[in-house]
Amino acid sequence: MTMDHLFFLLGVCVVACPALLLFTFGITELFGRPLTERNMARLTEISVVTGLLAAVAILINMLATGSRNVPIEFGNWVVLPGEHLHFHFHLKFVFDRLSVPFAILSFVLIGTIGAFANRYLHRDAGYNRFFLLYAVFLVGMIYASLAGTIETLFLGWELVGLSSALLVAYFHDRPNPVINGLRVWGVYRVADAAFLLAAIALHHFTGEGDFTGLMGQGPWPEGTAALSPSDALFV
Repeated sequence: MTMDHLFFLLGVCVVACPALLLFTFGITELFGRPLTERNMARLTEISVVTGLLAAVAILINMLATGSRNVPIEFGNWVVLPGEHLHFHFHLKFVFDRLSVPFAILSFVLIGTIGAFANRYLHRDAGYNRFFLLYAVFLVGMIYASLAGTIETLFLGWELVGLSSALLVAYFHDRPNPVINGLRVWGVYRVADAAFLLAAIALHHFTGEGDFTGLMGQGPWPEGTAALSPSDALFV
């Protein structure tokens, strides 16, 4: 097995573990066969620990081999061709010496929250709902941390925003959590509008949503900005 194959397998493990956790929780709730608290806690622990170990392994291998940039691409998921203008949703993750430590920190902090919530919410009526939203938040944080395109970043951002608002309003039988959840949701909507403008601007300036068009081709922190200072500031 070559080092490139090892990086790819570890990278897929990092981004797939949270997604599989969300899929498992979502599909069981959708079909009315919710998991027990013990099974949900066990699956959460396995997913977080596996993703964390894979991310740590990537960082160790990067330091050992001198690698600074490991992109993992999953192709175009949406393509809207046009004669002069076009759009494509390109799912791409970039593992470098900035994004990987951030992903590791996300796994550690979110895993700690999960371990605490497992005991705090024991036998709570909304236990399954909480951990479903927890899985959404985990996916969003990992995808946003490792995003290589502005579309991938927007996907992670949306998942983080949705889950954050719903988690704030978790105790929905009280008025204040619901009010605060709506406030969080409103702030995210304003931020989304600015985010979409930035995405449109990046596509206009570079013809794509890949961050290499904004940051240049060099690995962080040695890259050179590909846009002019004014264009980069606008984005």
